[in-house]
Amino acid sequence: MIRDTLKGITSQDYPGQVTTVVVFDGGDPDPELASDDPARPVRLVRNERSRGLPAARNSGILAHAESVEWVAFCDDDDTWLPTKITAQVRAVQKHPDAVFATCGSLIVHEDWTRHIHLEKERVPFADLLDGRQPAMHPSGFLARRSALTGDAVGLFSETIPSGYGEDYEMLLRAARCAPIVHVPEEHLHVRMHAQSHFAGRWDVIAEALQWLLERYPEIRTSRKGYSRLAGQVAFTRVAVGRRAEALRWSMRAFTTDPREIRSYGVAAIALLRLSPTWVVRRMEARGLGAP
Repeated sequence: MIRDTLKGITSQDYPGQVTTVVVFDGGDPDPELASDDPARPVRLVRNERSRGLPAARNSGILAHAESVEWVAFCDDDDTWLPTKITAQVRAVQKHPDAVFATCGSLIVHEDWTRHIHLEKERVPFADLLDGRQPAMHPSGFLARRSALTGDAVGLFSETIPSGYGEDYEMLLRAARCAPIVHVPEEHLHVRMHAQSHFAGRWDVIAEALQWLLERYPEIRTSRKGYSRLAGQVAFTRVAVGRRAEALRWSMRAFTTDPREIRSYGVAAIALLRLSPTWVVRRMEARGLGAP
């Protein structure tokens, strides 16, 4: 998969140089992946920071020279279309204040495909308080390097529990600085796996969600956003048998916004004794994401 990922990056139709940094998080670099092509060089580095995705992304950012203006990200199981960088660079050039950009994507499952579309060219902070936009996938992130290494935005958080939700937290931080530029058209293929990396790690998810609520109190101003996160916390609590805590969070979600479906789902799981893992798998198999 990583070779497919690299091919998508080195095949960009962008006329300028594109330098790829492959970050190995805990494993030994594969020298066969390196390339000294002047226009599309590929470098290999180890993540020498704390283990995990946020630190690996930060290692890649810092491995680029200070003269690099933009840094983009791609997970090792996703693929850029050849037009991605060109489309995003053209989009940010229209907005001198832009520090961050995303793009539309196609979710690819072994049984189906789905275009994740967001018909907006600018996404302000207030929109992200309503919740994570599925169309704004981290493999579509393009960011101004100086904003990431300076005080404007900063590096990816290495303190968020187990790195869960690190992409959403980065979007919130970037949007505080300036509205995020979004290219609605599809320029990215995201491979959907049978199961999330965090599947079944309910306590980690609960800790990370509450971490977000503590650090972004503005989320409470959004009925949709707060009820969504409260509903997610409720689901993690019922999944580990902590029913009283689950019902408290579920009530918070319901009283904030009765349309939050997770509050009903938590009650159904508790009363009907459904398996939370089964519910998650059924939702992910339909491309709905984890509860």
